[in-house]
Amino acid sequence: MRVTRVLDVLVLLLLATLLVMPRPNVTVKAALPLPLERRERVAELQAHLLGRPDDVSAALELSDLYLDGDRPDWALATIGAVLPGHDRDFRLQLRRALAYADRFESAPAFQAADRALILCDAGPVAGVPPCDEAPRARITLLRSTLERIKGVDMRNNPALAKDKIYEGLHPVWVPKKRANPPKPSHSP
Repeated sequence: MRVTRVLDVLVLLLLATLLVMPRPNVTVKAALPLPLERRERVAELQAHLLGRPDDVSAALELSDLYLDGDRPDWALATIGAVLPGHDRDFRLQLRRALAYADRFESAPAFQAADRALILCDAGPVAGVPPCDEAPRARITLLRSTLERIKGVDMRNNPALAKDKIYEGLHPVWVPKKRANPPKPSHSP
């Protein structure tokens, strides 16, 4: 009787092993599709943030890497951990807006971009770099684009969102400045 129980257990273990093992044709992919050196940087930043969870610059860099790797949820989690202690930093709100836009959530993306612009216009904050022309232009462009689609369900109607975005954003060719401008010709 004892031998049959041992055989039953062995058969159950074998069956469980067969069910749990992946198929031979399964390919394993990295969770974050970035080059190796950038994934190593992600690991460094994650370890750094474990020791210093309020480091804004590390959180911003990590969220940028997550956004580059098509992981906006991870970027939101990273920014969300730092945001309560640094709610007057326009850079955090800008990353939130980008992450929500990557998730096709237009309303919260617009709210975050609007908050980023308000913080940018509010003036200097201790510990935050100034919001000069370049970041302000980025925030303004993002906000105006998201304002056009804030009421559109981007997941169910991506064509309408695309059309509304293209209404305000037109591809533009900007010619390079010439080294020597042409001299005007004088006709007698």
